[in-house]
Amino acid sequence: MTEDVENNHPCFTRGLTGHEHAERQFLDAFNADRLHHAWLISGPKGIGKATLAWKFAKFLLTQPSSEDEGESLFGDVLPTEVVSLTVSPENNDLQRIESGGHGGLITIERTINDKTGKLRSDIVIDDIRRLIRFFEQTSAEGGWRVAIIDAVDEMNTNASNALLKVLEEPPSKSIILLIAHSPGKLLPTIRSRCRALKLKNLHEDSVKAVLAGKYPALSNEELLATARLANGAPGRAIELASLGGINLYTKIYTILETLPRLNRPQVHALAEQLAALKADAEYRLFIQLFLGWLERMVRIRVHDGDTTDIIPGEKTQMARISTLAGVDQWLDLWEKMGNLAERANAVNLDKKQIIISMFTTLAAVAYSQ
Repeated sequence: MTEDVENNHPCFTRGLTGHEHAERQFLDAFNADRLHHAWLISGPKGIGKATLAWKFAKFLLTQPSSEDEGESLFGDVLPTEVVSLTVSPENNDLQRIESGGHGGLITIERTINDKTGKLRSDIVIDDIRRLIRFFEQTSAEGGWRVAIIDAVDEMNTNASNALLKVLEEPPSKSIILLIAHSPGKLLPTIRSRCRALKLKNLHEDSVKAVLAGKYPALSNEELLATARLANGAPGRAIELASLGGINLYTKIYTILETLPRLNRPQVHALAEQLAALKADAEYRLFIQLFLGWLERMVRIRVHDGDTTDIIPGEKTQMARISTLAGVDQWLDLWEKMGNLAERANAVNLDKKQIIISMFTTLAAVAYSQ
């Protein structure tokens, strides 16, 4: 199943499920005229952090400026409590925001390195300097100015120090929305200057509802399997559905369920498929799914078989496989495979050999018992 990547961008997502408490906190602060200048939105990847940030941004940027609000009979602006962050799809400002044409918004994320032509591994100081210049200028729209940093925990040291100066002296009627997958990586002085919103994993039914709205052709079995594999993160569920994640996971599981034996022809066929030039996204998804399987194996050993079926009968097989190694061995294997994947990405190692190595290393640990 394929989906236009642009359509999956949180900028274009107008509905948000499961984070009503966070929305309420932001709305209450706005109505009380106590809106903090920086909000740190954290939680697991794919949980909806960026979608929430964009919802905040759209709400603020479509608010009437002071000169547009009008006056009462006695010359004072009448305060009106806003009851929802939702913006009408017909709003002209909303359409400009989604088309990238609104002057009150800036987004900061990793950029392309002009020398290598590749996406940088972190947000650099030049990116934050763009943010500083944006706030130094007079508001182009006469209202709020909003910056979204996605993700703030991807900043390098120089960028972090530059951002700290902005947070120490925030511009008036401006807000910075900082998205963080791992807020613990941030400088404590940055965290202390932000109001924190920590998002939690959504319930399985909520993830299914998001998927069903976007992929109505999926069967209930496919919705359930994808929601469980996404572990409460609707963005991850959408990615899985768009890349055929359940089909890929089934191929991985079919190889692993026979451990300690390993079907090498199947391993090589899968490695060949994922090493193709046009399969980069599928290769990255394989790494996530493989590491996720190992993480579940660690949890099974720690919590004595506590897991759920993604594929029918999987729980029984995983419980059997978990006994082939101790918890320390599974944990060590999970860490080693994660390091191998990171190293392979950093130095551009052969994808096929990485995949084969991950399966054979796992089988060797299982067989050794």
